[in-house]
Amino acid sequence: MVNDVAIVGIGGAGTNIAFCLEGMGYKTIHINSSTQDESAIKGAKNIRHLKGFNGCAGNRRLAERALAENMDIVDEIINLKESIIYIVFSSSGGTGSGVAPALADMIIEESDKIVCCIVILPDKTEDYDFHVNSYKCCQELLEIDGLGSVMFLDNNFGKKQTINSICAKMLNAFLVNNSVSEYGNVDEQEKRTMIATHGSFVLSVLGAEKASSAKIVEMLTTNNIFAPLQKDNKCEYISIINSSNKGIKKEEIISVVGTPRRTFEGYGSDSTITAVAGLSFPFDHLNNIKAIAKEKHDARMNAIKAAPTAKLDDIDFEGSEEETKEPVKKEVKKQSRRELLKMLQK
Repeated sequence: MVNDVAIVGIGGAGTNIAFCLEGMGYKTIHINSSTQDESAIKGAKNIRHLKGFNGCAGNRRLAERALAENMDIVDEIINLKESIIYIVFSSSGGTGSGVAPALADMIIEESDKIVCCIVILPDKTEDYDFHVNSYKCCQELLEIDGLGSVMFLDNNFGKKQTINSICAKMLNAFLVNNSVSEYGNVDEQEKRTMIATHGSFVLSVLGAEKASSAKIVEMLTTNNIFAPLQKDNKCEYISIINSSNKGIKKEEIISVVGTPRRTFEGYGSDSTITAVAGLSFPFDHLNNIKAIAKEKHDARMNAIKAAPTAKLDDIDFEGSEEETKEPVKKEVKKQSRRELLKMLQK
C-alpha cells in the first residue's frame, strides 16, 4: 500500500514523523510556517512553506489564516494520485493544530480520498496554551464528517523522538505486510476498510518470540505510545496478522477492546501485528487535558490577583526642583463632531 498512501506532516512534530515515513518510501509533503522547523528535517523532499508567515506562536487562528493565504498547497494535496492521505501533526502547537482540521475537512469535501490523522497529544508538564490548543483541536476533529481513523499519540509515554519513530515503524509494518498463508490472509481491502473507519485506531507489533494474547493486550492498553483507550467497549474492526499458524486468541483481545463487527485474521507474518479500528475517541484522556488546562489557568489567575498593583507613587520631596517649576497646562483638544456622535452610539 506504500504507493497509494501520501503523508502530510504539519508543523515541527508532524514533519518529524512524516520525515521518518519518507525514509520508508512514502510520498510526503511537509507543511510549516517556521523556517527553523524546516531546517530540522534536512534532506526532506517537498517542503511547503506557508508564505507570508514565520511561525504562528501557538496561535491556531493565525495558522488557519496562513493556510487560507496558501491555498495552492491544499490544491496540490487534493490532486495527489494517492487515494489515502495521512495528516500528521501536534494538537498542542499553533501550525499543526490550526492547519490540520481545516485541511482534512477540505480534502474530504473536495475529493473521494480516505483521510486519516496521526495526532500528538501533550504531556502533563506542557504549558497552558498547549493543553487548550489540544482540546480545541480534538473538538474540531470530532466534528469532521467523513474523517477516517485517528491515531492519538500520548507524549506522556516518554521521549518524543522515540514515540515518533515507533509510530512510523508500526504504521509501516501494518500497511506493507503482505504475508500469505493457507490459513488465511489480511488483504489490502480489509486494511483500507479499517483505516477508513472513523474513530480511534491503535496498533501492536511484536516479534514472533514475544507474541502472546497477554502481551498484545498489554501493548494495546498500558504499555504503548497511544492515549489510553476509552473504556466503553466500542469497537468496529480487529485485525490480527499472526506470526505463527497457532494464532492469537482473539477472545482475549475482544475482552478489553470490545466486540467488533468483524475480525480479520492472517498468518505467516514475520511479526504479529494487531490493529483495532473504530474505537471511541479517548474522551476521558481529552477531558483530563482540559482539567490540566483549567488547573494551569487557575494558577495563573491566582498569581495575577495576588501580584501588587502596578503603580509607582509620586516623588514629592520638599523643595525639590520639580516643585519650583510652573505646572504645565495641558491644552484640551476640542472634540470633532464625528467623535461627539460616536459617544451617542450604544
